[in-house]
Amino acid sequence: MLNRPVIHHTALARSGGATRVAEIIMKGLLRSGHKFGHSFEASENPDDPLVSPAEAAKKIPEGSIVHLHSSAAPAEFIEALPDSSKIVITLHDTQMITGGCSYPLDCTHFEKQCLNPCPRNFPQSEQLRQKNISALLKSEAQLVSPSKWLGQLTRKANDKLKVKIIPNGIPWPDQPGNKKNARKSLGLHPASKVVLFVAHGGHKAGYKSGPQWAEYWALIKARCPEAVAFAIGGNKNERKGDFINIPYVDRDTLRKFMRAADILAYPTLADNHPLVILEAMANALPAVSYAVGGIVEQISSGENGILIHPYEKESLADTVSELLNNSHTAAKLGDTGFHKGKTRFSDTRMFNDYLKLYYRLV
Repeated sequence: MLNRPVIHHTALARSGGATRVAEIIMKGLLRSGHKFGHSFEASENPDDPLVSPAEAAKKIPEGSIVHLHSSAAPAEFIEALPDSSKIVITLHDTQMITGGCSYPLDCTHFEKQCLNPCPRNFPQSEQLRQKNISALLKSEAQLVSPSKWLGQLTRKANDKLKVKIIPNGIPWPDQPGNKKNARKSLGLHPASKVVLFVAHGGHKAGYKSGPQWAEYWALIKARCPEAVAFAIGGNKNERKGDFINIPYVDRDTLRKFMRAADILAYPTLADNHPLVILEAMANALPAVSYAVGGIVEQISSGENGILIHPYEKESLADTVSELLNNSHTAAKLGDTGFHKGKTRFSDTRMFNDYLKLYYRLV
């Protein structure tokens, strides 16, 4: 049994992938009888007050293992922690090693230490990057990345930063669920050809190509006229022909859509180790995605999904359409993803990896 409580800290109380990973680990701590807590800066209730990162850090009990997932100002949070804290930091994106951006993409200023002025207009980008990396080094925190890609990028940002790789994991069902039943509950014809687009923010999710989803859909629809698409994660409910926008849904509802769909179209421009890919696998739903970031560590192209050369819209649309017209191939990809992912990306495996890390710290 750990002799210290593990306090997980997130910027948001319930939303986002970083918070979900924290919740999964906390459930593991609960099951195994360890002491834990959750600290955050902003709740989804607009009436609740915001808590500054420094204020949140000062409220954490002395002698805790502090597991930082996200913060509005990570350096301020780290610097305000009690001296007796043992610190774990999971890098869910690149904000802690850049001058403000979640992903550098093709920005040449990352190679230049985020030199001012930032081409993306982050104020004082060079100073912010230096402040963040200095806080990481001084804290002697154990850094964790869910992907080797981000681990390598972190070491590139500063070769003194040491990173352990722990891939993300999610609860994995014994069986992927019944597609026929899922379609019936959603009012879909059993023979429908269904494409799914998913991202928090929907059409406003820039890194996930949300503003271009309609363009991708037009290309797919031209190649497969009988197809229907659901775009999940925005803030409105509307239908334009066979393209249906649906606001953010709960986890159970998302699983139902994934079980009902044939293909997850995921034209992300940058990603670390996205949970949505794992959720698709857990529902035997093959993904067609750009080969960016840590996604190449999740998808083995042609085995459990298809990877496309980054930013080639026509190629992605062609591949989605081909799979819609070849249900046997799509089903085989989904089945392989489900069975291989069950071992590699389960919540149990992820929790055990983190638990070993906590024990080593104390």
